[in-house]
Amino acid sequence: MVASSALGFGPQMAMQLAERLYTQGFISYPRTESTAYPSSFDFKSTLGMQINNPTWGGYVQKLLDDGFHRPRSGTDVGDHPPITPMQPANEDMVGKDAWKIYQYVCEHFIGSVSPDCKYARTKVEFSIGGEIFRCIGQHVMVKGFTSIMPWLAVNEKNLPQFKAGEKIEVSKVELYEGKTSPPDYLTESELISLMEKNGIGTDASIPVHINNICECNFVQVQAGRKLVPTALGVCLIRGCQCIDPDLCPDIRSFIEQQITLVAKGQADHFRVVEHVLQQFKQKFIYFVKQIENMDALFEAQFSPLADSGRALSKCGKCLRYMKYISNQPSRMFCGTCEEVYYLPQKGTIKLYKELTCPLDNFELLIFSLAGPEGKSFPLCPYCYNSPPFEGIDTLFGASKTSSSGKPGKGAGMPCLLCPHPTCRHSLIAQGVCACPECSGTLVLDPVNAPKWRLYCNMCSCLVYLPQGAHRISTTRDKCPECESAILEVDFNKKTTPLLDGSTLYTGCILCDELLHSLVEVKHGKSFFKRVGSRGRGRGRGSGRGRGRGGRWDDPKMSFRDF
Repeated sequence: MVASSALGFGPQMAMQLAERLYTQGFISYPRTESTAYPSSFDFKSTLGMQINNPTWGGYVQKLLDDGFHRPRSGTDVGDHPPITPMQPANEDMVGKDAWKIYQYVCEHFIGSVSPDCKYARTKVEFSIGGEIFRCIGQHVMVKGFTSIMPWLAVNEKNLPQFKAGEKIEVSKVELYEGKTSPPDYLTESELISLMEKNGIGTDASIPVHINNICECNFVQVQAGRKLVPTALGVCLIRGCQCIDPDLCPDIRSFIEQQITLVAKGQADHFRVVEHVLQQFKQKFIYFVKQIENMDALFEAQFSPLADSGRALSKCGKCLRYMKYISNQPSRMFCGTCEEVYYLPQKGTIKLYKELTCPLDNFELLIFSLAGPEGKSFPLCPYCYNSPPFEGIDTLFGASKTSSSGKPGKGAGMPCLLCPHPTCRHSLIAQGVCACPECSGTLVLDPVNAPKWRLYCNMCSCLVYLPQGAHRISTTRDKCPECESAILEVDFNKKTTPLLDGSTLYTGCILCDELLHSLVEVKHGKSFFKRVGSRGRGRGRGSGRGRGRGGRWDDPKMSFRDF
């Protein structure tokens, strides 16, 4: 970390320089994680080698005369002792870059046997207009090890002498206005700290990992040793997170923990190896099955298709516009989140009145098949690709594969399959009755007014409702005979079929004779009349519309709750 933040070297280069110093005999073995010295370590002789150094020789001599301090107990992981100088050196002997590493090793070792740094910390609290303000001062009394390790020196801040209860004059009051800013890119030293914190790699392997991601062009090292992710690196991580979030970084951390347990004798080596191999095999098989998600993300990011797409709807995660890519397979692409959402195929996609999904805040889209009898239904891009209700494909029979057999393309959960209890676009709100052809449900088409119709959410069954009506909508009421949803119809004044000229009418399309007489089945089995029921009509103002009585029966139709 120090080599990257203070010396300006990358971790891999710092390790190579340290290994060269080791092979030349100037320092001890550098690939170690131990911080505890063995009881037999000769501190006096090691310090004595540095007396003639022109930079720190005088400090070492004083340390030997006054008595050095044996380092506090560190951690012994059983590999090698901490890195120490083995013989004197100068810049001409080892070279400019290697000298910086050698100098740091020497100064760190000398600092570890130096006395403590002692400083006084003063905290002052005072009240202005009822508001409490604080300031903290620091004064160094004994420099100790910071004399040889100045990068760890305490920043002094001397405060005036105050007395408790003293009143002071306020010379100036200023109000600063600012705003928060996003965190900066990680530096190499910050990344090393995070890798150590999360158990990813060892002191010996971490530099190799960082060098690998640089050579693969996943990140680029810029000014200040900051690691800036490339589009390739971001896309790769997004793809891995999309397919299997455990891959980054949980799986590597877990394996490192298991290896540590093996080293401590707390886990069986054979069982750990067997478990890890089985885990990787299963993850590999799953990853291969889902690889099209990665392909789609790379295609959307790096092909001209992403540039040719047009902004259509807002992403529910970042609230920025996603691009609609019409080329097959059609999909939405969020450039900010780096995610792809597949859409139904072979139809047109439009924004649905800027309405949003109550579950994830994505803007809804309307999908329409071609032709006068083509279905139109709303969908949420996120729900369509990731059904939020467990077992939704089993409950409603929504296939997760397309006609070509490939996962995720043109198959998912649109609103007409969604069991959300309160959303006005869901199956619960728009479903009317059971389909006479299959196990599906007839759903009210929300966008084809004034050509009102019902269509099955499973098969091609299509039912035309009274044409030319101003409005047809579902209600929360259920038919007492068949449990179908009661429809509310607002007829046109000029063409109303109600006897008293009223326009507003409610009834069940299965049990009400008036609505039944106005229904036309385009596909699927026709409805059969029931006997003996009247619909419930009511006119606007003082009039009341009346159905013409009668009900009909279909022995094959089974009515279910939806």
